[in-house]
Amino acid sequence: MTLLESLIASLLLAVTAVVCLDATRGAAALQQKSAAWTQAVSRAESELATVSSGGLASNTTRIARHPWRDGLELIEVDVPMTGGASFRLTRLVERIP
Repeated sequence: MTLLESLIASLLLAVTAVVCLDATRGAAALQQKSAAWTQAVSRAESELATVSSGGLASNTTRIARHPWRDGLELIEVDVPMTGGASFRLTRLVERIP
């Protein structure tokens, strides 16, 4: 093996290592975003269940109720997330008499 061949092989190995490290970093960032969204969805579903059964919502979420028709009510649960994003869950539920 000549010096030129070994330099090219080392360069290819270095480029491959950088690509693998970047892919790992991207996967870790995606996993963190996914965990934040999963937590927001879970909180929204929990708040929706609480509010639709007549309970009070927590202070961190915004709840909007809109009468719909035939004894139904449109409930919107807005859960704030880090970075200024928010998750909104909208469901039709039966009105509580």
